[in-house]
Amino acid sequence: MPKSDNEKIFFERIKKINPKLLELLKRKKEKFSFRINRLKTTNEEIEKFLKNLNIEYEKVNWFEDVYILDIKDRDKIIKSNEYSQGKIYIQNLSSIFCALNIDLKENEWLLDMASAPGGKSLLWSSLLENRGKISAVEKDKNRFFMLKRNIKSYGVKNIKTYNKDGRAIGKICPNYFDKVLLDAPCSSESEFDFTKENPITYWNLRRVYRNSKLQKELIVSAWNSLKPGGILIYATCTFSPEENEEVVDFLLKKFENAKILDIDVPFENYQQGVTKWENKEYNKEIKKTVRILPKGAYSGFFMAKIEKI
Repeated sequence: MPKSDNEKIFFERIKKINPKLLELLKRKKEKFSFRINRLKTTNEEIEKFLKNLNIEYEKVNWFEDVYILDIKDRDKIIKSNEYSQGKIYIQNLSSIFCALNIDLKENEWLLDMASAPGGKSLLWSSLLENRGKISAVEKDKNRFFMLKRNIKSYGVKNIKTYNKDGRAIGKICPNYFDKVLLDAPCSSESEFDFTKENPITYWNLRRVYRNSKLQKELIVSAWNSLKPGGILIYATCTFSPEENEEVVDFLLKKFENAKILDIDVPFENYQQGVTKWENKEYNKEIKKTVRILPKGAYSGFFMAKIEKI
């Protein structure tokens, strides 16, 4: 039962977004996922490694490099040489699916804004085998150095890092990048642990509104840095429409050349973006955005795919 006004407000909002969402959030996490780093290993090597440890795994039909394991095996993976040597990167399925939708080609330049810890950029370095160009921007110094460590650990050569505020990039590099990925700072509602007694201690609506303001500034900068004909992926790991649909709606109102693209989702645990929230009505095209629901190795996630026509 809610123990504070903030918890009551949070639960009411979650039920409005999807009546089943609260039940999904309260389930104990039983699965996790990792993907291989092609710069250092192969599927065959990792499958042999898992077999030697008697670890059973599942696969998905949309990406051959990802493995789903029981959560009880997570410590075995983290303590393994394969993990410490950068052959394995633990990353949830929602984040992996989001990264794949940027569909980077080796002759293209990607801006990964608010990049740390860098999982999505590292994925593309793996897939393109260090071809292509990636600029990874991270404002927070601690997270920036974490990003740099990951790049070194995973043998990546095609990512250049910048300790800068993403809001400045649109002015510094206008119409510059072929693809832009903005996994924006957010209230991280999907990461609350409902197995704990007080899962949402730091959550409140003021924080949601403050994040929404920042996200709107970031998405404008991301848009200005994107070449005509380019693709922007906007994503968060939160549920609040103010941080998701409202931010995308803001972009559509500000730029007539912004077109939301359909996202082909090869799994069932998702819903379309909402076009009405509280007393607000969003552009009907917002229904093409995707809110991934937490299930198995999928975490709660929101994403939009937008073309600069």
